[in-house]
Amino acid sequence: MAPMLIDMPSDRLDTLIKHPFHRENGERLIGFIKDLRECRSAEDFATFQRELLHATLAANLARAERSRVIKRLRKRQSLPADAPDLVVGDPHDLDDWRLESDVLERVGRQLRSVGDALAWRVFRYDRRYILTLRRNESPGPMTLSKEGTVHEIQFAEQQWSEHRRFALLHDLTGCLRIGDVSVFQDGDNGEQDILLYELKTNPRRRESAQLTRTRLAAEALHMGGPLPGQDKAVLVETGVPYATHLSVLSDALARAHQDGLKTMRAPGQRGVLALDIAVAGNRWGGQEATRQFHAAYAALLRRMRLTGQTISFSSGDSAARNTMAPPWGIYPLQPAQCAGLIADVLVFTVTLSSDNFIEELRKQGLDAEWVLPRGAEMEHAQPVVTIQGHGRRLTMARAGIEQLMLELTDLQAWAHGMDQLLRKGVAGCQPWPYFTDECKVWV
Repeated sequence: MAPMLIDMPSDRLDTLIKHPFHRENGERLIGFIKDLRECRSAEDFATFQRELLHATLAANLARAERSRVIKRLRKRQSLPADAPDLVVGDPHDLDDWRLESDVLERVGRQLRSVGDALAWRVFRYDRRYILTLRRNESPGPMTLSKEGTVHEIQFAEQQWSEHRRFALLHDLTGCLRIGDVSVFQDGDNGEQDILLYELKTNPRRRESAQLTRTRLAAEALHMGGPLPGQDKAVLVETGVPYATHLSVLSDALARAHQDGLKTMRAPGQRGVLALDIAVAGNRWGGQEATRQFHAAYAALLRRMRLTGQTISFSSGDSAARNTMAPPWGIYPLQPAQCAGLIADVLVFTVTLSSDNFIEELRKQGLDAEWVLPRGAEMEHAQPVVTIQGHGRRLTMARAGIEQLMLELTDLQAWAHGMDQLLRKGVAGCQPWPYFTDECKVWV
């Protein structure tokens, strides 16, 4: 597994970010995001997907070639005769090959983030589809060495050539993990029909677990059935329009591009700190830029005068990692800003106090309690907040808090949604809420 950026020594991190593959992909990301926003028809989406597929397969193949070299060098064997060219470093140095492999892992994940943006776009920003189709293990990198991948690509091309339908390849994304392909066709009254396919290269094989997940996903989306998985989860519509304050993030990133970094206040008693790594580095140098970042964050906390526990989430190194989160490519920002967030050359942090969070829920007449112990790390499944109302109770974990922070969700609208969720809750099931009008938020 490739290391997280936060775990890398600063010199290795700097080398990785400045690697030619990483720089080239940063420019490519801008083009992809611009092109995706221009897509209007099934033909546009099919053309876009082919370009993304070509880039993804090339990146995954390049990483596989370097993994083969790494295995040989680890065994103290010589370089294979057909070894790829090492772009940066000594071809006999194992660590230089590992670095280039890590770069290509990031490139592949950044391209999957673009695939996620494509998925959100063709599903018309309906979060129900993402919440449902994410509930499975990752299939791993997309590669032509897998027989199923070739079959899926052929199926998608056939859907276009014979029926003029766009068929989305799930393995191009990080968020779609149930089914292989979603086919989109025009329905009545401007609606679209979506057909979910689980493809088999051998029609005699029956993989019951995959087919069961696909069936449960369809029933959850169209019949209100339980979501795939063991947690007895169900989708619940709050009926509340989704709202955010992402214009604050847009302003903060624009100012950071001028000055290196910028702190701003956002509604809901939140603080935002945006950093443009290249601009900050050119202005102050690496060490001083880090000092400036910490000084600015400390000053922001003093101005906010937070009580309770301090909650903070950062955008860093998150592209295509959280399958529930909207990808940076659909945020209402400039394409270069979205690409910068995907490539981690732009970073932002959002901070809030637990007391402010609980206060918004209590304004809705709900009984809420912050149950995460002071000083404890907010782990993935650890209970963070309990909310009670209308004779029901629900528990929030890290993912729900992270969503509110990085999406700069309007806390009043969200708290109203939680009130409606508890009012409508299904007995014996874990409710997964969704809001209305998300298409008005994302690009």
